Amino acid sequence: MPVIRVDKQDLELFPQWSEINHYGINHLQVGQEVPLHYHECNEYWIIVSGRGICTTEGDTYEIGPGDIVLTEQGQEHSLIVTEEMTAVYIYGVLPPGGKIGYLYRNKGERQ
Repeated sequence: MPVIRVDKQDLELFPQWSEINHYGINHLQVGQEVPLHYHECNEYWIIVSGRGICTTEGDTYEIGPGDIVLTEQGQEHSLIVTEEMTAVYIYGVLPPGGKIGYLYRNKGERQ
């Protein structure tokens, strides 16, 4: 079983059988916003602490500790932080040629 460090991720480190190909830990401040965007893979957020309001797949939710947000590949989502938050995000399997990062429908750019 491999161990992958959050600060040293490389797609080649994840075994072929893994349903995860990237992850991270976000520490977000009150008022911080994650703009509406989408990914080329499914994405999962696990809220460790704090609170916020997220939009995913066209619905809006208040989220807090212990919640998991599931967003399907290609579906737009965003977040407004209402209480200092720590969240883990996990990217699912990328399609062939897919890339990690934010995509914007109106801007057509990757971040």
